[in-house]
Amino acid sequence: MSNNSTKNSIFKKRNMVLLVISAVLVLLSRLAKRIGFNNPFLVEKYFSRGLYPVSSKIQTSIANLFPFSLYELVIIVLVAYGLYRIVRLIRSVKKKEFAREILSFATVVILLSSIGIFLFQFLWSLNNYRLPLKDQLGLNVKETSVEDLAKTYEALILKANDLRNVLSNVQDTASDKTRIKHILETAWEGYRPLSEKYDLFHANRVRVKGLLFSRIQTISGYTGVYSFISGEPNINIEPPLVTLPHTACHEIAHQMGITFEDEANYAAFLSCKNHPDILFQYSGYLSAITYTGNALYRQSPELYREVSSLLSDSIKSDQNEIREFWDRHQKETASKIADKVNETYLKSNNQPSGMQSYGKFVDLLIADHLEDNSI
Repeated sequence: MSNNSTKNSIFKKRNMVLLVISAVLVLLSRLAKRIGFNNPFLVEKYFSRGLYPVSSKIQTSIANLFPFSLYELVIIVLVAYGLYRIVRLIRSVKKKEFAREILSFATVVILLSSIGIFLFQFLWSLNNYRLPLKDQLGLNVKETSVEDLAKTYEALILKANDLRNVLSNVQDTASDKTRIKHILETAWEGYRPLSEKYDLFHANRVRVKGLLFSRIQTISGYTGVYSFISGEPNINIEPPLVTLPHTACHEIAHQMGITFEDEANYAAFLSCKNHPDILFQYSGYLSAITYTGNALYRQSPELYREVSSLLSDSIKSDQNEIREFWDRHQKETASKIADKVNETYLKSNNQPSGMQSYGKFVDLLIADHLEDNSI
């Protein structure tokens, strides 16, 4: 047998082995997804409260050692590798080895994709099938009247007004860069009191990472991303400062295995509410009044305007700043593409209402308020 024949034989066997491994990883991922979908109690017991806390703690402990985002580093490496393989493809044309090179490249892409799918499922995504947050926190979420929505909105406004007033009195002269660093380093502290009340949360330190390429997220209209590969909460640090604490706590909620966006928003609200820093507390309430206000406006514009008249001038100024920021920077085409990708992801991971699931945050807030007429 010639040397070329031997090389071709080894090449074919290698590709076949890699394709078989890829197929096995995808099948295992799909099997786990099917089992999880039909057995939320098993997922909760053996994954969300069994395997996941261990694996995520290891990931986060490693990620905490680095001041930069490992998630962004992985993206840069993958892009660099992709460019390298494209150069190899171009060079292979001159060497008359294009067919061999394209087959090798395709095999690697399939393998990396299957590894990504496998890790995504077993390092995080199975949490999509765990028991609902409302049940674990004992909240009675049900259909409520517009009046209940309005009362919740009003209660949130009154609390936000008080916090904004205190915030104005204690604001220091630190630079935004220093404040952002403080937010990233201390966001986890709001979960410490929650961990004493609910075993769903933990009190472990989680270092939130500010994205170096925040402008990409800004253009797409997004504020953060959780990396299942590195166990890192990452946030866009360009939006107005008052929005960043709630965003940081939202991404930490994902790190704790709370995958649904509406549930992560509510967990972040609770974390901000229990945080020792006034800025965090205000950020949580500011986010809550934004969601409840939008929901009330859709139901009753007149009632919305009536209750919104209670907003302090400082909060109105903050809301205008946030609105103007996104109007100025968000690109409509990029945002639509990002929304479509995100909606496809949500629907494929047990969040059938897609982007609309963000509105369910309000249902949790109302249930919280109705529990004892306070929030």
